[in-house]
Amino acid sequence: MPDTARFRSHRTIVYPVSVTIDTNEPHFMSATQFFPIPPELLALACETVNRRIGPLPYQQDGITVTQELIGVTMECLNAEFSKTLALHTKKTEEPATEGLDQCVAQRLNLSEDISCSDVMTDVLCRAGIAEKTEVVDRTSHARSRGVRLQPAWTWHSASAPVSHLPTPAAEPGRDTPPDPWMSLCPVCKTGILNRVFGKQLYGIPHTDYYVECTHCGAKFIPEKEKFCLVSIATIRDPIWKHHVNRSYLPEAWIEIARASGSVTPKRSGTVSHRRLTPVTPFSAPNGPQVRTPAVSVVLKTGTLQPMKDGSLGVPVLDKILYFKPVKLIFSGGLKEDVFEKEQGLLQDAISTPAYSHLKAKTEEKYANYLPLRLGLFLWERKEKHDPFFREFLNPWGDEKFGTFMVEDSVLSGRKGVYLVVADGKACHAGYSHDSFKQTLTREFSRITAGDCLLDRDGTRCRINALLCMNKKTAAVYLHASDNEEESVRIAGALTGHTPVSTP
Repeated sequence: MPDTARFRSHRTIVYPVSVTIDTNEPHFMSATQFFPIPPELLALACETVNRRIGPLPYQQDGITVTQELIGVTMECLNAEFSKTLALHTKKTEEPATEGLDQCVAQRLNLSEDISCSDVMTDVLCRAGIAEKTEVVDRTSHARSRGVRLQPAWTWHSASAPVSHLPTPAAEPGRDTPPDPWMSLCPVCKTGILNRVFGKQLYGIPHTDYYVECTHCGAKFIPEKEKFCLVSIATIRDPIWKHHVNRSYLPEAWIEIARASGSVTPKRSGTVSHRRLTPVTPFSAPNGPQVRTPAVSVVLKTGTLQPMKDGSLGVPVLDKILYFKPVKLIFSGGLKEDVFEKEQGLLQDAISTPAYSHLKAKTEEKYANYLPLRLGLFLWERKEKHDPFFREFLNPWGDEKFGTFMVEDSVLSGRKGVYLVVADGKACHAGYSHDSFKQTLTREFSRITAGDCLLDRDGTRCRINALLCMNKKTAAVYLHASDNEEESVRIAGALTGHTPVSTP
């Protein structure tokens, strides 16, 4: 078996077979074992790089990114049990843990002064094949930058076959290049979308073609200018059931894919719920965003009155209303730099009205970063202590966020007014058109990369950070009411806003 076709499991000490061990004979550590990347997976990885970054081969920071370099880098990462390697091998007298730079250099016989680990990490992360992480050295316990292969891009001897990319054929429209929205599947946010010709989906009206994801098997059919999601092969998030048989424009699917979460795109239609805060067009700020502590935004409710049964008396509309606490179940720890997951490109972001006031400065000072993902650009600026990254975020976009769910109960299943309280002060109030559990879960339970950006409502970030970072002093209280008009009036009085209808 050639050296490049070995499987790396773990390092072992190899002793002679004889019972008598010659101490003059050195003991050798087994060579690194690599399992070759399947040709179909390599072709898919290269096509993903072609669509999301640029056509191969191309130059980046003096390194020529080729199909071979992509394959070798992925094999080095896949060979590790954790699918993770440090970017650089530390130069110490004692044997150090091998980094990605040394692993790739040995595989391709590169000189020591040529390191392509930084470039390949950037390429694989921008393409969604890998992600940045931290690596802890087993000996010194020092932390260093690392890269991890995404689970969807790992393989082993029993891996399921990878779907082949479509081959050229004579069907009409086959030569049409993929649309921009097809570079990232909005369902799994991993695969890419391809047009499939010459086949029909069972129970679906005849179409010239349909669009299928190379990873999760999600299928879309064209409907004039829109595309309808008609099938999901693997449902990882139940919220995707709400998008099945829904038709959106390509721009809306792009919004869903880049939001790093399953969101519903904005659309016009019949009024479905009421909003307490008036909807106003986005306008660029006159100056830098001011980072206000999440707890400092306090509603003018008067003195809150804690009751013996745990409820809260709230003076509103010349009377006292009683709000009962609801239990929040937190999962996992706090997450930093959530905005780093944003998939949109920097050059695309500054071309939109929300960031037009940053365009001149970005093009002048950060021209080399324009082709990068916006999230990666912001993460690198933060790592280098450049405050410019904050101008792309809402005032609470750089907080630490968590995940929680609302406990099932009779109260959480009702409608009414909810109140967020921290340190004995009312910090936010709202009206729940759906059940409390649905509203709180949808609005605040999880923060995506898109929620952190400047053109999004920072309230979601503020409330999530407030609840997850102040678990002992912050809570949500509920006042159930089946009278919609009264609930809207109460919530409006608490927030100081006049309720308006929004689609």
